[in-house]
Amino acid sequence: MRTPFVIGQQVYIRGLERADLEKMVGWINDEDVTRLLFMGLRPANIELLAEQWQQDQRNQNEVAFAVCDKQSDAFIGTTGLYSINWVMRSAEFRVFLGEKEFWNRGVGTECTRLMTVYGFEKLNLNKVWLGVNADNVGGARAYTKAGFVREGILRQEQYRNFRYYDVIRMSLLRSEYEQLRNTKTTETTESGA
Repeated sequence: MRTPFVIGQQVYIRGLERADLEKMVGWINDEDVTRLLFMGLRPANIELLAEQWQQDQRNQNEVAFAVCDKQSDAFIGTTGLYSINWVMRSAEFRVFLGEKEFWNRGVGTECTRLMTVYGFEKLNLNKVWLGVNADNVGGARAYTKAGFVREGILRQEQYRNFRYYDVIRMSLLRSEYEQLRNTKTTETTESGA
């Protein structure tokens, strides 16, 4: 593992590096990868991504990470907390898995859990929220498995693929996170692990 910041079972999270941007260009320009996401409406190139990366590095309200496979060290996606509101103690969670071979393997759920631990335990947030395209059933399922609760629907919030999509707004509060953490601790203790 190369400079891990947070370590999970399948993946580890590290700082996003300029060298990662080359791979991201291909992912963002791949219609299969971005079909239900908010990104991919404009073609990506290394100059645009480098400019965005530099802005994110200086922005105290954005924390972007690289997602890497533990076995191979391969860079497989990005995750992070964005639009951090230090007064309201809230942030938007995002995850983007560009390597298709890692889809439907629980990696999105693991990234979600790792980022909520980071948000609540390191950044002292009270709420982590997200928006997921209503047709992204797998994404919504991953967020629910990680403890996120559906808040409502943003009607026709996203335009992609020649149509408008509803977006499901979901969130996890600190109190809900603590309850989940305590439940897992109790289950681990009772099972003798």
